[in-house]
Amino acid sequence: MGQHDDTSVEKEVIEGLSTAFGFYESLKGKSVEAHLDILTVSYNSFFDEFRQKLKERTGPLGERFKEIDASVPFTLEAVERIDNLEARLAQDEFFTTHWLDVILYYFTLLCEPIRLKVAEKVATAISEVGGANVHVLGHSLGTAVVHDTLAKAYGPHNLVSGSGKVLNLSPVEHCLGGIHMVANVSRALETFVRVESSIVRPGPLGCTSIFMEYRHKLDPIPKIRPFNPTNIDDWIPRGIFQSVYRLIEPDTVTAANVHDLRHYLASPMVHLPMFRLLFGFRPKKPEQDTGEAAYFAMTVQGKAKALQTAFGDLQPTNPDSLHALLDAAKALKDMVLGFQEQF
Repeated sequence: MGQHDDTSVEKEVIEGLSTAFGFYESLKGKSVEAHLDILTVSYNSFFDEFRQKLKERTGPLGERFKEIDASVPFTLEAVERIDNLEARLAQDEFFTTHWLDVILYYFTLLCEPIRLKVAEKVATAISEVGGANVHVLGHSLGTAVVHDTLAKAYGPHNLVSGSGKVLNLSPVEHCLGGIHMVANVSRALETFVRVESSIVRPGPLGCTSIFMEYRHKLDPIPKIRPFNPTNIDDWIPRGIFQSVYRLIEPDTVTAANVHDLRHYLASPMVHLPMFRLLFGFRPKKPEQDTGEAAYFAMTVQGKAKALQTAFGDLQPTNPDSLHALLDAAKALKDMVLGFQEQF
């Protein structure tokens, strides 16, 4: 969600990881790029043109969607859902820059070129360094994009880029080194395939060796219809569950915007497992303890208490997961701005 391009996304990742590097003596002063090749994929440009077309039309949002995307058979229910979202959120200043991104991805065919762009970047990376050396990270709306893209690229779908390049991948020949879902909303926004049934899973039935989820306990956004696979042989074999899947739930707070990617990456609970997988970083206990102490010195108890009061026991009551997701995002945004931080 929000206004991003490849440069800003890369900057956000590097800033978050650089903060983490600064906690450890053996990594201090070292470049993130010297340890990792970071390839970013932004898709905001796909939304911008659609936003402009919306501005050029009048009437309820659902009707304008139908006019622009005439090839999509919008159901009456879909139109009503779109109009209801507009009625509830359009007065919010973030409607066109944040909330509309989610609505456009979920309801329009813009999802397809976005998935193709991401699939092409993944396929290119795999062709250059091999699947085992490729880790895919998605954040927020990006987790839905990552899931849907990989479900199509590794699935039975015929995935061809605009230039005619075949993007289909084999889960055997092109198995990924890891998938990292930060503030995962893929289940709340699932469409053509159920998240718990897709090929986007670790192990012999999936397309990756490792599947990691990072869900802050006070981040209300991934609490909406969360993805919680269970160790009962229905997703991956019970014998390998604990070695190939992990849910990490940090609860420390250094800023009110706990949904921010940089906030996630700064937490040792998040970056240490990543560093071990990505470049084999395993600090000895004294260095790890010193790093964690440096991180905890940044935490802010007042903001943590406010977030705990607002979202600690969040139990969404709206059965429409898209509505609930955007309501949660708006509530967090209002709190973040109340603390005079950026969202």
